[in-house]
Amino acid sequence: MVLAHSEIRLYYYGEGRGPVSRMNSRYRVVPFTADHLQPAIGLVAGNYLREQEESPLLPSRTIDNTEQICDSIRPLLTHPGVAVLWDGEMIAFMLSGYRFRFKGQEAMLVPEYAHGSILPDKEELYQIMYMRLAEEWVRDRAYLHMIGHFAHDAVLRDSLYRLGFGAIIVEALRDLSGIGGVQTADIVQETDIGRLLDINVEDTRYYRGSPIFVVKDASADKCRADLESSMRRGDAYFVFYKNGEAQAYLAVGESASGEGDAGFLLRGTCTAQIKSAFVRPHLRGTGIGRPLLQCAVDWAAARGYKRLFVEYETANYYGGSFWRGHFVPYLYFSMRYVDNTI
Repeated sequence: MVLAHSEIRLYYYGEGRGPVSRMNSRYRVVPFTADHLQPAIGLVAGNYLREQEESPLLPSRTIDNTEQICDSIRPLLTHPGVAVLWDGEMIAFMLSGYRFRFKGQEAMLVPEYAHGSILPDKEELYQIMYMRLAEEWVRDRAYLHMIGHFAHDAVLRDSLYRLGFGAIIVEALRDLSGIGGVQTADIVQETDIGRLLDINVEDTRYYRGSPIFVVKDASADKCRADLESSMRRGDAYFVFYKNGEAQAYLAVGESASGEGDAGFLLRGTCTAQIKSAFVRPHLRGTGIGRPLLQCAVDWAAARGYKRLFVEYETANYYGGSFWRGHFVPYLYFSMRYVDNTI
């Protein structure tokens, strides 16, 4: 569906904290086209630079060579999108990203590279852009809306909160320094999928429980296929055994090697990723996660990686508590439900 041009009267604010002149300006909200691609890349790069100031582990490659951003935005040109113009200059944009099924509903994702704004009036600009696109999404029966945004962008985070969004996914980084308080534990690197299968199935089932409530296919065949695929990519599995059974494990490999959108901004930047981790209930809180994470750090350092990345659900009580203690968030994905009877 093609969006119609419209005009909305707003106040223009300067770079300071408050209104500079309250000068009436006419902001035009128009459909996003290929003509807006280059200024959009500039807005995304500006957002990235501001986050990099707060998260210095973010690599510069993403903005030193913006072709990755350009190549990712270009396929979205056929999706509904808006650009906000002021005196003929694009000052904000938002593009519909990718549609998929999640939590029993049709979901629309706006990735972190598919939106941006100048600093003045950012809060109001985002509300206007979302209002316009949300109407399109709901008309197309996509009732679950997700937006990826930088962790330290307080203005946007608060704006999304007021629109009814709440965080669901975190992407976080750490350097390859040692893990403090590591206890002695007999950790082995496992290559036998048969010995990993039971704990991997239990790990996958864990996500169905409270308060995460994310349904994953936990069948033995699917878990076995996932383990085989992971090992073919070169991922390493570190396991703590007791009485011959795997009690805790952690998988590490190259970040964002093609699966999904996790760690998009880290692709090709010499970053390792925690792919999965699980501790059986009777061992949670005993400190076994630290030696497992140390194995991942050592594995990454030995292979010349520069940093370690993890993605996790904000509602993951046990895992989230551990990751927050060892990683620093740089990106959130926030989600909003819309009444699907509309």
